[in-house]
Amino acid sequence: MMNFVKRSMFRRGLSGVVVLVAIVGMGLYFWKGPGKATRFGQFLGSEPGHGRTEGETYYCPMHTTYKSDKPGNCPICSMKLVRLEKAPSNGQGKPAGNSPSMPGMPGMPMPSSVGSQAAPESSSGHTIFVAPQRQQLIGVQSVPAALRSLVKEIRTVGKVAYDETKLTHIHTKVTGYIEQVFVDYVGKIVKIGDPLFTIYSPDLVSTQEEYLLALRSRNTLKSSSFQWVSTGSESLLEAARQRLRLWDITDDEIETLEKEGKVKRALTIYSAVSGIVTERAAYHHGRFVNPEMDLYTLVDLSTVWVIGEVYEYELPFVKVGQTAEIEFPYVPEKKSLRGKITFTYPYLDPKSRTAKVRFEFANPNFVLKPDMFLNVKLRINLGEQLVVPEDAVLNTGSEQYVFVDKGDGYFEPRPVKLGAEAGGYYAIESGLKAGDRVVTAANFILDSESRLKGAFANMGKPSGEEMRKSTAATSNLKVDLVEPKVAKVGQ
Repeated sequence: MMNFVKRSMFRRGLSGVVVLVAIVGMGLYFWKGPGKATRFGQFLGSEPGHGRTEGETYYCPMHTTYKSDKPGNCPICSMKLVRLEKAPSNGQGKPAGNSPSMPGMPGMPMPSSVGSQAAPESSSGHTIFVAPQRQQLIGVQSVPAALRSLVKEIRTVGKVAYDETKLTHIHTKVTGYIEQVFVDYVGKIVKIGDPLFTIYSPDLVSTQEEYLLALRSRNTLKSSSFQWVSTGSESLLEAARQRLRLWDITDDEIETLEKEGKVKRALTIYSAVSGIVTERAAYHHGRFVNPEMDLYTLVDLSTVWVIGEVYEYELPFVKVGQTAEIEFPYVPEKKSLRGKITFTYPYLDPKSRTAKVRFEFANPNFVLKPDMFLNVKLRINLGEQLVVPEDAVLNTGSEQYVFVDKGDGYFEPRPVKLGAEAGGYYAIESGLKAGDRVVTAANFILDSESRLKGAFANMGKPSGEEMRKSTAATSNLKVDLVEPKVAKVGQ
């Protein structure tokens, strides 16, 4: 009975081994033998060429690290996988290889040829290929870099202020009492020679008396036979007259004093400048005044200042003497006036990172009023420069680059050095020449495409550090070959 059981177990084990060997042999025949695609297709009941193309790769747009050799959905986010396009193969039917990655643009593939034509030469050695159909789909557009006159425009908001060089404070030179005021309200326009107020001052009264005494002495002694006597009397009279002038008594009032021959109780003080009254402290009813008091503040508004602010990165373009233009935002006919920059303040606002700039404008008919807000515009001619549209430039923070259209579907990412930006254009200092076509639309998609291809090209490749560690670990590797033991039936 035991012998029968052992023979049954032996037969079942032997049958399993035979079936396993047959399956392994069939698999090796289909996958390793010649004509594997034809036989496998016949085995599945289909012809070669039907279904998926051999060697295709699909990736997830959201998770670029995931790739598959067949279409479907991403297992991470369930997004539909997208087929990774390849550049056309070379003349021998082999796909073009990948080039080393450029800084900031890792792993950009470098097709070696298109059909029987070689890929265009690249100054940086890196190009990517986008099929014409896909270019049309994503809306790729390009324009040539060209020389043009570049004019930078700086706009700011300005506030009208007084011209501080035409600000005048009026004081009395003597102590006294105001008796009558002629300029009696703030805002009144005053011209040179207009009367301001009358003042009674004991000092002025005594000086008038001295002047009249000197005048009578001069008239008496001018015919003296002693020259020094007549000369002395004339000098005394001139000294008294000069004292009255220093106290702001006009020559007309002095002549009136000489003609009338009697002292005036109150003398009139006249304005020595023209302007508009902005402050007033001269009032009626005998107010006491002294030289320390500001009785009037006059400002000449024939010219005014406009204080604007420009950002610190705009300061290199702002120079004293440049022409500026102001616009009135509330005037329908867009009236404007021209002036110039007279001063740039030597400090910066730490919060707004702006610097104040002072403009000076003529003010006909007092159109510009203090504390009024205006739009200020500066136009700076930067001369003729090589420029590209600002949409063509991609800025990574550490470098700037553009995609150059090489033709036939090839695009080259090329680093550039930028100059000034004006009117929607960047000046190019180096990296391009006139006539180079740069991509202005869909360049972000090209950038994404190049980075995706670079990621796939580098996927699975160990880094230099990993390769050094692997080499060090396997340099002393020892392999022992041992003869496998044959399994015995029933054990």
